Amino acid sequence: MNGRSKGPWWQEGVDLSTLHWEPLPPGGLTGKQRGYLKSLAHQLSAVVRIGQEGVTAAVITEIRKQLLHHELIKVKWLGLSGEDGPKKAQALDLARIVGAHFVQLVGHMVVLYRAPDAGALEEGRSPKISLPNAS
Repeated sequence: MNGRSKGPWWQEGVDLSTLHWEPLPPGGLTGKQRGYLKSLAHQLSAVVRIGQEGVTAAVITEIRKQLLHHELIKVKWLGLSGEDGPKKAQALDLARIVGAHFVQLVGHMVVLYRAPDAGALEEGRSPKISLPNAS
């Protein structure tokens, strides 16, 4: 062995695009939680860009990797237009596909959130974002 520690499971060659993911935390976000996440997202830059090919397996994998690493991300969707249906519906569908919560859509920028899963917590990683209580 070379003395390096093993990386997280999601960096070990697992094809994240084939996994079935549900948004975490389960259920929907409250308005208070969504507002809090919007305020945090304001300062973020896009970490994933969806181009002309649309939502491919590679895009799903990359979004999921970024969600595992950052929890809250912005995705710039260059091909997002009203021609393929309402833009918000397309953004909600993207969130469903990647197993994240839809937070916001501003222009071509989609904000997604996913809390760490049990595997990440078992690895000793604590959540980066503490959501306000659901009440």
